Amino acid sequence: MDELSEKIPEIKFSKDVNDIPWKTAVVWSSMPRIGPRVYEWVSDEDIRYVSWTNGIVTILPQPDSILSTKCQCIVVPQGFVWVGANVKVA
Repeated sequence: MDELSEKIPEIKFSKDVNDIPWKTAVVWSSMPRIGPRVYEWVSDEDIRYVSWTNGIVTILPQPDSILSTKCQCIVVPQGFVWVGANVKVA
């Protein structure tokens, strides 16, 4: 995860749920084979909008975000995805 956050600083991660901006982010989690659950998120300031179909969440980045220089969207097929109350959706 450290290597990913160095390349794409908009994708943040933590094992502590208290670090997560729940209302202003799209959050997903993964369970490593060893150790606690890891939460990853993108904050709303880096999100143009979020959409979902059949449980698959798609995040479209803001045009001025570093994410938009690397991708057109992020597809999050995790079992747990949280879309904060203040995140723009389509």
